[in-house]
Amino acid sequence: MVNLEWYRTFKAVYKHRNYSKAAEELFMSQPAVSNQMSMLEAYVGHKLFIRKSKGVEATENAKFLNNLIIESLDTLEEVESMYSRSVKKEEKLYVLGISEHLYKSFLSNKLTRFKHLSIRFEEINEKLFDLVNQQEIDAAIIHQEIETFDTLSHKILSSPLVIVGHPNIDTTELDRHIKKEDLRNVQHWLEQQTWFSHMSTNPFIKLFWLHCFNKRRPKVFTNYIIPNEYFMLQELTKTEGICVTLLENAKEFLKNKSLKLIWESSEYPERDYFLIAHKKKQHFFELMKNL
Repeated sequence: MVNLEWYRTFKAVYKHRNYSKAAEELFMSQPAVSNQMSMLEAYVGHKLFIRKSKGVEATENAKFLNNLIIESLDTLEEVESMYSRSVKKEEKLYVLGISEHLYKSFLSNKLTRFKHLSIRFEEINEKLFDLVNQQEIDAAIIHQEIETFDTLSHKILSSPLVIVGHPNIDTTELDRHIKKEDLRNVQHWLEQQTWFSHMSTNPFIKLFWLHCFNKRRPKVFTNYIIPNEYFMLQELTKTEGICVTLLENAKEFLKNKSLKLIWESSEYPERDYFLIAHKKKQHFFELMKNL
């Protein structure tokens, strides 16, 4: 039975007219090249190369055989090359930038959609954008829309900020104030609670106070800072306290009643989240959009 590797070796020898150079190109030993040519000559029944002092000379039979197989062999090698590129594309190790507290919401239980995925945790939006723009990572999820000539952007989520807390917290008084739209006493009740935050700068609390009470500096003392929003919510199920969080992140806890919704203000601010990627990373960008 004919061996296609014989024809690959024949092509290299025919091109270089030298067994040693053919062996270098094919990453083979010279005896292996010589052995394959001997087997091919035995199979076709003709002498293909005549040894000379500085290589080999192709016979007329070799020239005829080359004309017969060269086009088909080139086509086969192009198909193999395309397949190899396709496989490498599918098996590429993609790198996604995301903040730790968003990881659970966006990627939990979805990793199996990718064969290879590396997560890079970064909290600062501008830093994530720079990493994408410089192609140090393939894509990122950020909470502000940034559009440039070289980047792709797609809104993937819009979620309000809400106040949630331990289910044992008595909110009877608060509910009464909310019903009367007594924001001064709503604020006062909230200020007396035990507070959790996922960042020392309390960005969610400040944002909530600004929109709901029109105040830039809430009189809130943060009792516990846990630098991961999901872990913070988990801890809140065990300790009586409250926090400002994305409704999307709290849904799981509210559904199983391990946390309760304290207040969802009609003035709540929404947070938009965007998937961004460099234009050269559009394949991964589309994969993430479909996720």
